[in-house]
Amino acid sequence: MNQTVYSKFFILFLFFLVFPIEAKLLKPSQNGEKKEILIINGKRRLYYPLEKSGIHYSVEGPTRLEFISRYPVLKKKGKSHSFRYRIIIDDKDTITVNHRYKIQKSIKSVQHPKHKYTYSGNYFINLSQGTHKIELIKENKSKYPVLLRVLAKEFGVVNKKKKILQPMVHQNAIELKIEDEKVSYFECTSQYPLKIEAKGKKTLRIMSRLQFSDMMGQEESYRIKVKEKNKIIGTYYFSTERSSDAQILKRMDMVPGKWRTCEIKVPKGKHHYSIEIPDKDKAILTRFILY
Repeated sequence: MNQTVYSKFFILFLFFLVFPIEAKLLKPSQNGEKKEILIINGKRRLYYPLEKSGIHYSVEGPTRLEFISRYPVLKKKGKSHSFRYRIIIDDKDTITVNHRYKIQKSIKSVQHPKHKYTYSGNYFINLSQGTHKIELIKENKSKYPVLLRVLAKEFGVVNKKKKILQPMVHQNAIELKIEDEKVSYFECTSQYPLKIEAKGKKTLRIMSRLQFSDMMGQEESYRIKVKEKNKIIGTYYFSTERSSDAQILKRMDMVPGKWRTCEIKVPKGKHHYSIEIPDKDKAILTRFILY
């Protein structure tokens, strides 16, 4: 799965020690008349077909949005299918999301019983405080409308019981000085992903900072992809700026970005997660907390 970000000017803001809870399905503010009901694991799920006119949402932040998408195909077509769509934030920030997934044979449609549907592609965006306009646009190359549902999660206070996790493959930590405190992070790049072992049932919080070089601007965007074996848990999109209250010790020619965070629910049992960076030219400093 590959995402391409075209603009780098959307700034995210997250309060310290918070994480999203209480997912709520959003209804489009415009072009949400057409609907499709899919039966998934015995449950009815409402999706909106993405057509030429696009779908518009009005969203209040701060919140995290999850875009869940599937592609309809005929029963006798191939087992793996690619599809894409665009997300436009506040008329200025454009993200093109590309997915490629196999058919999930257990899904049935109330409206189109002869169609099959792919596994879901999940994409995440954190929004700052205030009212935001979200526009979803269909790519002209798509033969059928992409089916989409958008979930919003509010932010709540994190439980005090926590455990700091280290990557499974040992590497030296990179120390950051944040005001008068030293905090350890681990570098993650496209060439050197990290693996984390987490035991559930809990929440894994990934704190991250982009490492700014002299060649980079004041504001930059980056992405983090989380996988378990071959299953993509989600891809998280962030925009950040240079931090004025933190520095990377022993790398004084680099500047850390302001911290951003994402989290995943860890089911019961032991799980191994791969933390990957899709952007080849960027290094991300990461910290892992299990609640």
